Amino acid sequence: MPEHNPNHLQSHYAQQVAADLESNASEQERIRSEAAALQAQLETLQKDHELLVSMQAALGGTPAKSTKATKDAKPAKTAKGATVPKARRASGSATTAAATTAKGKSKAAKKPAATTTAPKTTTAPKATSTPLRELAVGILGRRQEPWSAAEVTQELARLHPDRPLTVQLVRNALEASVAKNQSERSKQQNSVYYTAVDKKAAADEPAVAASTPDA
Repeated sequence: MPEHNPNHLQSHYAQQVAADLESNASEQERIRSEAAALQAQLETLQKDHELLVSMQAALGGTPAKSTKATKDAKPAKTAKGATVPKARRASGSATTAAATTAKGKSKAAKKPAATTTAPKTTTAPKATSTPLRELAVGILGRRQEPWSAAEVTQELARLHPDRPLTVQLVRNALEASVAKNQSERSKQQNSVYYTAVDKKAAADEPAVAASTPDA
């Protein structure tokens, strides 16, 4: 049998250990980079979520409920400062809790549900609000120049942010004001504009007509 040189074996093992250490360091760096990228994406999504919630509240919509993942997205530190989502560490306990909940629900489903009569609740009458037509006419009276339906909608949204508005709703209100002689409609090229009617002039017209003698 050939004899092994101890120095040769030691050199071979040293080279192997050095190669393994380099591979291990490279793998740590790769995982650290991925974790940092995931954390950056998570922070971006959280900021976008807060912005969207504030925009929804400004538009008068129902605030979206924050997801449990967003609330519990506290990063857990790794050996060298890299961060990973907390949900990964809690996956085992979450699975156990889900299984326990499922068993509890199955037992509860076997029991007959007791019939209970919910007490009737009286709904308080809603406070009367100013008709949209009146609000639109008030906007038209702010200036002598014609207004488009989109401009009136934008101004109403600024003054009444809690009121649901669309351009079509405002246009219908403006058309109703035209029918009631509260505003006038004009067309410029392919666009329709509205102007408030001068109340004093409109009130003087019947008086002039009444004072004119019959022919």
